[in-house]
Amino acid sequence: MINALKNLFNKKPKPGKDSKEPWVNVINTNIDNEDPKQGFMELEWNEPFVDFLKSHGYTGEKPEDIIDAWFTDLCRSIGQQLNEETKFVGNADVMVKKSKKRVDNKP
Repeated sequence: MINALKNLFNKKPKPGKDSKEPWVNVINTNIDNEDPKQGFMELEWNEPFVDFLKSHGYTGEKPEDIIDAWFTDLCRSIGQQLNEETKFVGNADVMVKKSKKRVDNKP
């Protein structure tokens, strides 16, 4: 999941930090060496990105609250996608067909 998040955020904003275009970046990734399930990511964003999230239903008292709600949703979504990928069964769409025998043993 960390790699998926890094790949998602590994793109620098094209317009620049002062752009009117919404953007968000991961500026630091911190993983607990004792418990790799624990850690955090430091994000940076611009105000148009917060406005973009607001226009999609995210709310909060501070921009950090809005970003946190969005990032939590994003991580859950990625986790669910990865979980679904592990449930993949090869050739699941191919049904095994049993040959039917006639009572009179004719083909």
